[in-house]
Amino acid sequence: MVTPFAPAAAPSSAVEVIDTLESFSDMYIGVDADWRVTYINAQAEMRLGVCRDEVVGRDVWEQFPDLLGTPIEEAYRESARTGRPVTVEAFYRAADLWSETRVFPLRRGGLGVYFRDITERRVMERERDRLLAAERAARAAAEQAQQDLAHQARQDALTGLLNRDGLREQVDSYLALWPSAALTVLLIDLDRFKLVNDCLGHCVGDQVLTAFGHRLSQLAGHTDLVCRFGGDAYAIVRFDASAAAASELAEAVIAAARQPIGTCSMLTVTVSIGLARAIDQADLGKLMQQADAAVYRAKDAGRDQAVWFDEQMHLEAVQRLQTEHYLRRALECDEFFLDYQPAFDLRCERINHVEALLRWRHPTRGLVPPLDFIPVAEGSGLIHRVGEWVLARAVEQAARWAHIPDLRVWINVSPQQLTHRGLPDLIAAHLDRVGLPAFHLGIEVTESTLIDRANLTRALMAIRDLGVAIAIDDFGTGYSSLARLSTFPVDVIKIDQSFVADVRTARGKAVLAGIVALAHAAGAHVIAEGVETEAQLAALSTLGVDSASGYLLARPSEPDHLPLPRATAPTLQGCTGPHPSLQHLLRRLATVD
Repeated sequence: MVTPFAPAAAPSSAVEVIDTLESFSDMYIGVDADWRVTYINAQAEMRLGVCRDEVVGRDVWEQFPDLLGTPIEEAYRESARTGRPVTVEAFYRAADLWSETRVFPLRRGGLGVYFRDITERRVMERERDRLLAAERAARAAAEQAQQDLAHQARQDALTGLLNRDGLREQVDSYLALWPSAALTVLLIDLDRFKLVNDCLGHCVGDQVLTAFGHRLSQLAGHTDLVCRFGGDAYAIVRFDASAAAASELAEAVIAAARQPIGTCSMLTVTVSIGLARAIDQADLGKLMQQADAAVYRAKDAGRDQAVWFDEQMHLEAVQRLQTEHYLRRALECDEFFLDYQPAFDLRCERINHVEALLRWRHPTRGLVPPLDFIPVAEGSGLIHRVGEWVLARAVEQAARWAHIPDLRVWINVSPQQLTHRGLPDLIAAHLDRVGLPAFHLGIEVTESTLIDRANLTRALMAIRDLGVAIAIDDFGTGYSSLARLSTFPVDVIKIDQSFVADVRTARGKAVLAGIVALAHAAGAHVIAEGVETEAQLAALSTLGVDSASGYLLARPSEPDHLPLPRATAPTLQGCTGPHPSLQHLLRRLATVD
């Protein structure tokens, strides 16, 4: 057999060439100009699964059809056509290896083909490529995650609107480019939204928030920024918009809010909107504070309306901040004290109820009216600390009066205090601390509290289970429903002084008579507040009112100045009908009339 590498002048070297080819760990194949196989080494025999005697002299394409259509075939034909060596890397399926195939012309014609096994290198390269791809994918995923987190940090998860941080970022970016741009803020608060959550559940509440946010997005202009500011509050920021245009948008939002929202039941909500505007050098934080003050004004004016911020609101906002600061100091410096307003039983003309009234003596402002600081305490959350202070002092004072039969001390409890789940336990702890029987203590809540927060009935029941009495204060001034008396744990009804003032008229007398009759039917004691004339007192006694308080009978005073009954005084259980002095008053007034 003649090898393509065998030199004609040195036949002895052919053996050396063949020995060399046979010693290769890689495959070698020789073909002539007619594509017939002239030589195949042992390694090629083994890798390709052929016998040398069977393939030598035969057509290479017939013997190795897997080469057809591959880069290796192209290398064969290119080398044969050009007479130049050609090297290609490709996978040879028949040999199951990646090879660096070198095809080169032989001196005596034909081609030599050398297959260098590069499988290990290719495996390493593929692994490197895989690792690089995995690293690129991980880096891309990390970058995407950072982008998603950044997006989530700027976007409200429920509504898809900007959140507070996202709004600030967008406004800052805009003002960085146009620092002199006018900025208008509409702060929008859903009215009484907690009632939706309490009555229909948070799922329905979320649907309302989402639907309303979608309506805001539809109403806003292309350059407006719409934000869910938190809870049930939204904000729209407008750039270089006139005050008139902002007012028009506010009215459109109010009208849109009034449209029913289709959920598990048809809901209609209203909104209170505060507007604030800065012509130049706009500060979003300051505008938000101003708009918030305007929202409070809109709610105080009856809700379902828009109000622009003005300088008076600024002064009020500053005053609220100052009052909040002073309130915190008052708690630390013991500036609070309690006066007590007595209520007299009309059968025995002695005190049977005492209402604890919170007073604040400021070191420089003197006595601060409750209406000036109680709303601030509620708005700032300080009402919990103030309320506990009142509870502690009132319980201590009631313990000093515990020897007086039938005497009960009343304290006012705000809606915020009732929402605190620990209130019943707190009351029980203070009663235990001073050893006061629970029937000597009562709490007063306004009837609007019960209407706005029906779920607070459970808290009232827990307090009543302690033995503490429950009173509805200022009855008739809120969203009253006399039938609700049977659904709440009520021991006492306190009639507001506005009804007392009207008792001498036929209409007023009829209303009071109805309240007294229904209260008694529900087993509740009736106390009339704000009695200022003998005629009012006589009329109330005639209508069956049980007790009365007011300046005619006694003013609020310190505990030691109250005309309390002696410990040996008879209990109220033996008292029936008006007291003799009241009977005398009734006869005298009847004579005058």
